[in-house]
Amino acid sequence: MRLIFNKANDRLLHAKPTVLITGINGFVGSHLADLLISEGYPVSGIALTHDLRHLSHVNQQISLAYGDVRNTKEVADILTEVKPDYIYHLAGSSFVPDAEADPRIVYDVNVLGTLNVLEAARSTHLNARILIVGSGEVYGHVPESALPVSEEYPLKPINLYGVTKACVDMMACQYATAYKMHVIRVRPFNHIGPRQSEQFVCSSFAKQIVEIEQGIRTPILHVGNLESSRDFTDVRDVVRAYRTLLEKAKGGEVYNIGSNRAWKIGDIIGMLIEASRVKEIALEQQSLRVRQNDIPIMRCDTSKVEKAIGWRPDIPIERTLQDLLNYWRETISDVQVLEKRPQGV
Repeated sequence: MRLIFNKANDRLLHAKPTVLITGINGFVGSHLADLLISEGYPVSGIALTHDLRHLSHVNQQISLAYGDVRNTKEVADILTEVKPDYIYHLAGSSFVPDAEADPRIVYDVNVLGTLNVLEAARSTHLNARILIVGSGEVYGHVPESALPVSEEYPLKPINLYGVTKACVDMMACQYATAYKMHVIRVRPFNHIGPRQSEQFVCSSFAKQIVEIEQGIRTPILHVGNLESSRDFTDVRDVVRAYRTLLEKAKGGEVYNIGSNRAWKIGDIIGMLIEASRVKEIALEQQSLRVRQNDIPIMRCDTSKVEKAIGWRPDIPIERTLQDLLNYWRETISDVQVLEKRPQGV
């Protein structure tokens, strides 16, 4: 049992609903915490690990519990302690190759973890508003004639990660319908920005470019399929959609979250290089970066979320990519530069 609250929020002092974010110390969770804290919400969170680097600037303003969403009792105990009005369930495994490498862990985290959150909320009679995060991966291969893809398109995932997110989606719908719980489902498409792991395509490119700038990598960018096109949205716009949906949207509904625009990977690289301090960078394709059954193009229909809450992404992709480069410039320390600098440089 690792129920350790390191800060106390006196909910009587707050007019805003009390919030619990699972996976609060992750890429998306930390940005959501930033937004909610800036708006005066009392914020609590569940973190699996003690890696709080993304929360260091707000650590004094959150209540934090260390726990594993796969542990039924831990989840129930934390919800009983916090008694949140709003639950944002962001904890999960989101890297597609991880699901191929270890299907059991990804299934347990994504599916069992979501079941634990929903069941704990139901069994403790919280009457909380709950946001469950799915993925645009649930749609699988969508013909260009059906793009941009809407929420009405059938779920046909083509990888194990997408399968787990389709299970999560249907489970959340069942809890909303059968138990009359206020559950909102979201299907976000690719979201990017500062703090994202280098496992993901845009962050990987940005980190490599910064290492080239610092002289700790030869001016060769390792890439995968440059012809694939994806719907990219700034993570800060995504969490703004999450917040507004949970506040205003009707329970039981599902919403795509994206930009309604497809960007070719090669064009993303071009913008990153243009924003970099080194203009002469060669590209080298690596087979390990080319995903099997890669979807050629994906674009999200956002008309439903626009109609429901008036949300549209505000941050242009050029700013997102610039902020991503700046994040890696700040993250890669002088010590790392000295340790990795090739001999003679």
